[in-house]
Amino acid sequence: MANIQQLLNEEIRRLARKEVISVEKELKSQLVELRKTVSELKNRIKTLEKNQTSAPGKTMLEPANAEDDKLKSVRVTPERIIAWRTKLGLKRAGYAKLLDVSPLSVSHWESGKTVPREAQKRRIAELRDMGKRELKILCQAKGVKLNKSADE
Repeated sequence: MANIQQLLNEEIRRLARKEVISVEKELKSQLVELRKTVSELKNRIKTLEKNQTSAPGKTMLEPANAEDDKLKSVRVTPERIIAWRTKLGLKRAGYAKLLDVSPLSVSHWESGKTVPREAQKRRIAELRDMGKRELKILCQAKGVKLNKSADE
């Protein structure tokens, strides 16, 4: 009986090795193809970079559409948050209400204790880029009172 068990184990090992070798060959061929693709892409990037340096007025690295532009990170610092809030003539509570956050969050952002999340940064940028009329309508909808300096 031990001899049959030993034969079965050897046969299983042989078949497993054969299977591993066939899978390994396939993976190696895929690896070769991927390396060729990477090499071609590197060469393409080099030529594009050369073309860009030869044409200084055009930038090829700009986002292709508006969606890519929206995905860009918004730079927000405590000083900028304070400047934008005071430019709008809002208190922390009113500014927080427009951003749908707590006044404590705005306080922490302005003191530098915390940093706004990406969605909140985008909302801050939207408020910053709004026109006076749009801002006035938004404030009325949210029940926020604007100071006269921002209202004019």
